[in-house]
Amino acid sequence: MNNIDPVIAGEIRSLRQNTERSERTDFVTTYTEREYLNGRTREERVLILRTRGCSWFYHSGCSMCGFYEDTNPRIGKKEVVAQIEQFMKQYPKGEVLKIFTSGSFFDPVEIDKEIQVPIIEKILTGYDFLIVESRPEYVEKIAPALEKFAGRLQVAMGMESTNSEMLKFSINKNYTFDDFKKAAETLHAKSISVRAYLLLKPPYVKENEAIQDTVKSAREVAQFADFISINPLNVQRGTLVEKMYKEGNYRPPWLWSVREVLLSLKDLNVPVVSLISGSGKKRGAHNGHECDKKFSNGIRKYSETLNFDYLEDLTCECREMWSRFTEVEGKIPTELNEVVFSDF
Repeated sequence: MNNIDPVIAGEIRSLRQNTERSERTDFVTTYTEREYLNGRTREERVLILRTRGCSWFYHSGCSMCGFYEDTNPRIGKKEVVAQIEQFMKQYPKGEVLKIFTSGSFFDPVEIDKEIQVPIIEKILTGYDFLIVESRPEYVEKIAPALEKFAGRLQVAMGMESTNSEMLKFSINKNYTFDDFKKAAETLHAKSISVRAYLLLKPPYVKENEAIQDTVKSAREVAQFADFISINPLNVQRGTLVEKMYKEGNYRPPWLWSVREVLLSLKDLNVPVVSLISGSGKKRGAHNGHECDKKFSNGIRKYSETLNFDYLEDLTCECREMWSRFTEVEGKIPTELNEVVFSDF
């Protein structure tokens, strides 16, 4: 912890102060998706709870995260319980449920510690498997209470990158790979599954550097995770990334790059998927070509099946443009920490 740069943290914090927040108390949304999980394609329902917001938001937050807009500072235990009850009335049963908040399910400030385990118990009366998200610092205290959910619970943590420079000067994550490893080992000791999120192309990182870092991070994380999800960065409102995007200083990753990362990890011994937010759109991963829909569908089909044929069949004439882009961009001689300090 305390692995931040005050310059980038200050810039993120100043942007956050201008973000309007919600006054609603209902859950944000629910939708379905498909994913290859626990040995086969699964139908998954996603529930996004409305909370008071990630505790890290209140300091500064991550450079790419815009979920602050959906939070309500007046939401407490009573409102969260009401959201769960309303959801279970509408969708009482299913195969897999993912619960997302704006931050961490196990953050006692965001989700009161008295209701964390009861919510899991209630969900698992109707769902076979539950996935929740958390920052690693909240794992140690809750882990003993999770052992009874072994085989039915997975905890996802946003590692983003195992590169300490990127975590500090690009993402402002305020934790390290060592923190992730410790949390993963704690969860595994209680037979709880671990998912790692990796971020493809955070700000100030060139396309080819991003590809190499994500592949390297996945190989390092695979020793401690049971599942890896590659998240190409999409530009969210009210973030440092959006500011850079509007200034013409950031381009989301190419879909070619997503394909490259996934194929490079073909030999990994844990499942690797990529469910892309905003795929094919200007603010999401895109090639900027008529092939965007084909690539988006191919990557989605791969993530549902782990059949690499869907990736290997993706071809387009714009590959040469992607190759030239990464080659030319790679000749710009800048260090990550120098970019951050000279930009503000």
